[in-house]
Amino acid sequence: MIRITREEKRKKEREINFFEEFIKLQKHFFKDLNKQLATVRDPRHKSYIDYGAEIMLFSVLLKNACGVVSMTSMTERFNKDECINNISRVLGCELEELPHYDTINNFLCNLKPIEIEKIRDYMIKELFKKRSLEVFRLLGKYWCIAVDATGLFSFTERHCEHCLKKEFKNKDTGEIERTLYYHNVLEAKLIAGDMVFSIATEFIENEDENVSKQDCELKAFKRLAVTLKKKYPKLPICLLGDSLYACEPVFEICNKNGWKYLMRFKEGRIKSVAEEFNILKGTETKTTLKGKEIINSAWINDIVYNDRSVNLIETEVEVITEDKQEKKDFVYITDIKITKRNADEIIYFGRSRWKIENQGFNNQKTKRYNLEHANSKNYNAMKNHYLITQLADILRQLYEKGVDKIRDLNKGIKEISSSLLESFRTRLLTKTEDISTTEKRIQIRFT
Repeated sequence: MIRITREEKRKKEREINFFEEFIKLQKHFFKDLNKQLATVRDPRHKSYIDYGAEIMLFSVLLKNACGVVSMTSMTERFNKDECINNISRVLGCELEELPHYDTINNFLCNLKPIEIEKIRDYMIKELFKKRSLEVFRLLGKYWCIAVDATGLFSFTERHCEHCLKKEFKNKDTGEIERTLYYHNVLEAKLIAGDMVFSIATEFIENEDENVSKQDCELKAFKRLAVTLKKKYPKLPICLLGDSLYACEPVFEICNKNGWKYLMRFKEGRIKSVAEEFNILKGTETKTTLKGKEIINSAWINDIVYNDRSVNLIETEVEVITEDKQEKKDFVYITDIKITKRNADEIIYFGRSRWKIENQGFNNQKTKRYNLEHANSKNYNAMKNHYLITQLADILRQLYEKGVDKIRDLNKGIKEISSSLLESFRTRLLTKTEDISTTEKRIQIRFT
């Protein structure tokens, strides 16, 4: 990467209309996104509609893309003529004001989450059609989709009938000292280099507050797998997961759906497989040098487990620096045949599973959107806010990684949010030729 001085960086930033570049990116990948936003099944009575669904949804999408945390802050920050004019130009409509956050939240309280999911389906399928991400396939064939759950919101009192519940007891008396109510979500995310795109979502929730056994991650995965197969019946998938997913029910689902799997494996998960691997490992080995990493790998194919055979690969990653030498061990279980030719690639994609936690959940919670902030107290609206955030996240990652002007500035995630918000609030797209520049074909390359 070519280093530039601070003065050169300031000059480059002045030359960039960050909002225009964002709209160019959107139109390059998702030219019909505005139509998709406008065609959701609006639950409101037509006589009460002042703002179309596309205005409501685009406002919240832009709120997230610009890193605005709360709905009240969105109403305050977007209360400028420039913002009204820009959204009006992008959506091709006449606007005197932007909708107040109460108006938007009332709309989201009644909108079915499946309507937002349809928009995400459109976006993901457009990415596949563009073929921009082909380089990120495992073995040139499989799309790696990582699954994992994360916490969203927690409360000291019951929030709704769908809350999960955790009781904390006194160690000595056994009495309940406090109860935590919370909401979790299970995500399936497409791994594309350093980008992770939400491809399917399953909320982990109780049917009502009187259930005898609470919903959990593996139960939610069974529902998510049905959804994923229905949406992408012919997609060649390799499922990535932590050691929780290294179990027979998950293997069976993968086999039934024609998916491959590559899971983190811990010895206590399947003892018989671990014991056989420890006895036999070392018959196939390989050492690879990558930069400052020495990767020693050993693997065994065709270990019998129930009515199937599984393959295990162990990797010892040795990181050598001037200060110290660190070693980390990982074991993965897969139904992909391991060879000397593909061992390094399998290890690479196995290790990439953690990106759903880092580039996925962690970035969404701490750097981009403050995901754990509840933008509404209504549970249905909370779901919709979460799903709109996933739409914004697809756009933001493509924007950060795919637009040369943005990438070359080497700005942090929060800096990009600030620049995009400032551009949206201060730089107008008023002339016909200005908005037409966002329609021009551009070239996007990922590395």
